[in-house]
Amino acid sequence: MDFDINLMHDDRCTLVRVQGDIDVVSRARFEETLFEVAGTARIMIVDMRQVTFCDSTGLNAIVAANRRAVQHGAHVALIALPPRVERVFRITGIDKFVPIYGTFREALGALPSATS
Repeated sequence: MDFDINLMHDDRCTLVRVQGDIDVVSRARFEETLFEVAGTARIMIVDMRQVTFCDSTGLNAIVAANRRAVQHGAHVALIALPPRVERVFRITGIDKFVPIYGTFREALGALPSATS
């Protein structure tokens, strides 16, 4: 499956929709997009429902984006991870730093509002 990434902005957050494999081939585009959004959005929600694979380069990109967001007083959350992908985040402990939710609504309800 080809890699694709799309952004949707509103007054509450930026939704980053990711599709395909997150690996060494797609790393640069994935990382650049997350890093840019993490520096500008108050809340970044990454929808991973269509991610088929995520290797260490994808994990590192998410950790780096989360670090940047925290430095800017922002928040990052992941939603709708397929079980295989979610397992990697739980095994590595990244879920302790970057929260994982089942749906967009759950994530938005749990995170501080964009106006806080």
